[in-house]
Amino acid sequence: MFHQHFLSPAGTDLGPLDGGERVLWRGRCAVAEYAFDEASSLPRWTLPEETDVIVTDRRVRYVLDAAETQSSGELFWLWPQHLRVQPGNRETGRNGTVTQIQLVCKGPEGTFPALVFAGGELSTVGAADHLANTIRQAIARFRVENADLIGVPAVQARMLSRLVIGPEFSNHLGGQGQTVTLLGEVPVPAPEVKDLDEPVSAPRAWIDRPGLEADALRAEEAHRAELASRQAEPDLASRASSLAERVANLVSQGPDDGQTNLSAYLNREY
Repeated sequence: MFHQHFLSPAGTDLGPLDGGERVLWRGRCAVAEYAFDEASSLPRWTLPEETDVIVTDRRVRYVLDAAETQSSGELFWLWPQHLRVQPGNRETGRNGTVTQIQLVCKGPEGTFPALVFAGGELSTVGAADHLANTIRQAIARFRVENADLIGVPAVQARMLSRLVIGPEFSNHLGGQGQTVTLLGEVPVPAPEVKDLDEPVSAPRAWIDRPGLEADALRAEEAHRAELASRQAEPDLASRASSLAERVANLVSQGPDDGQTNLSAYLNREY
């Protein structure tokens, strides 16, 4: 089922940061959400490289002020399960891939929503490594300091305390990338489903018909089979490689008009 987890409804004002919340990094880059458990999936949503991104000791927040509305969202340090830097390659044009930071979370019903940052001020591998180190330290420190509140076992808290010090992300163009597993994660809650204010129109209404109960039973069995097949976590390296290619296609430079593929995707008509 299609779900987006990390983007607020258009025009939402996230309000000020919490009292005492410290800003650790601020810059601009492209942001996108992917279903990490679905191979070759399109992004749930994308924001261009002009997006303002703020990393604090409690969350990452991103805001894009467009001409008529504001797009924004945030991801709290409770959620990420894996942090990865995927370096770009040395190619240019359509064969080039961009460096990106991936925050993979454990979602509801065996899903793995991922938040990806690329382009803008993260165009170089060194810049991405620097921000990834900042995020790694922030998440580890947040979970250690709030271990009792969020239920992090003492053994995991000791291992997280080591992540405050290292290992450092240190990548190079064309490299394999690096991944850090973040213990003590809390699953991302399922998006709220709002009740419809208006009555359902006739073509969409529930209509009784012969065989409806049998169809519903088969659908339930198929749903259970799908959940069972997704109990194991996806292979992180292969999923990261696939995701890198998809993000690269969106933020790589087009050869003709100078417009990025990401911009073209955002401006396409549906």
